[in-house]
Amino acid sequence: MFIFLCYMLLLSLPKLVLSVLQLGFLSKEAKKEPYILEQEKFLQAARYAILREKISVLNTLLDLAFVGFWLLYGFRALENALNFSPLVESVVFVLCFLVAQFLVALPLGAYQTLVIDREFGFARGGVKLFIMDTLKSFSLLLIFGGILIFAFSWIILSVANWEIYAFVLGAVLIISLNVLYPTIIAPLFNKFSPLENMELKEAINALLVRVGFKSEGVFVMDASKRDGRLNAYFAGLGRAKRVILFDTLLDKISSESLLAVLGHELGHFKHNDIYKMIALILMFFATLMFFVANMPEALFASVNLESSPQASLVFLLILSAPFGFYFMLVVNFLSCQNEFNADKFGASLTSNEALANALIVLVKENNSFPLAHPLYMRFYYSHPPLMARLIALGCERLGKNGIA
Repeated sequence: MFIFLCYMLLLSLPKLVLSVLQLGFLSKEAKKEPYILEQEKFLQAARYAILREKISVLNTLLDLAFVGFWLLYGFRALENALNFSPLVESVVFVLCFLVAQFLVALPLGAYQTLVIDREFGFARGGVKLFIMDTLKSFSLLLIFGGILIFAFSWIILSVANWEIYAFVLGAVLIISLNVLYPTIIAPLFNKFSPLENMELKEAINALLVRVGFKSEGVFVMDASKRDGRLNAYFAGLGRAKRVILFDTLLDKISSESLLAVLGHELGHFKHNDIYKMIALILMFFATLMFFVANMPEALFASVNLESSPQASLVFLLILSAPFGFYFMLVVNFLSCQNEFNADKFGASLTSNEALANALIVLVKENNSFPLAHPLYMRFYYSHPPLMARLIALGCERLGKNGIA
């Protein structure tokens, strides 16, 4: 009961308070004179943000009920039902928890994608693609989740000071995911093709050479098959780096603005932002690992469990949510600073107006409401609000008057 109350007071209740603040803020701002967006788009973006936040409230309540069930009844009942060797039991125990978590979150995820996103013109893939994506995600959970649980459980059972070795394994995993994501994981869900527009490709390559960015190339992702949003990013580490353009982006902004967006992404590369974020994640993981490894027996006993690999791992999973919630205050603050610096770098490669125009198009096409409650932004926004970015670029007039 103690852990459940802590989870509710430290995570669920603050998230609900933030959602209430955000919903009230959105409803109030939607009645004011719009800026950046035209009246109809402004109201549509506000309505979309309100619906998404209401889904977030339901997710928070569902998560609280789910965690409460497992802490108060589920873990003990499952442990009594299993009768395997310690290693196998640990894998089955933790996988059962993860699979249940996946399935419980599925209905609201389906409603968000297939109903709300479709209503606002984003979801394009339909039920079949959603099912395929879900099956792929579930398969990855079973295969890689099972392997990782086995590895962590073996470490906990076999070595003293297991948290040190588990941290090393986690660090290797995090770095490996960043290396493998663009070439192994992302292609499971999307098709990536070399950029065919030779004029644009030459301009991009010239920009990459100018910055000193060596990669596997520039690729176009078929994002439009499931979503209408615009984006561009670069992913990977070392020689596995790739520049990724959403196919939706190529049709919506000018070549100059596209180069400005890429310049922004290259700013993250130039400032080593990916490595900084990996370092932050590793710090968070180390802190969480140390806490779980040194948990008093009384906390395990409070949910009728003995100290064991499976108990340590499920506590690691459960506690990562409240720990991560407050850790994001630091991550988001630093991320926003990184975004301002990347904006400055991207604008220096093209022009302030080109990047400002691109940012405005992204907000308009992605149906993003340009405002949020200040406290809500600190917890959930990794990017500064659009007007703050336009002011930093010296282009606030564009936010009021539209694209130049």
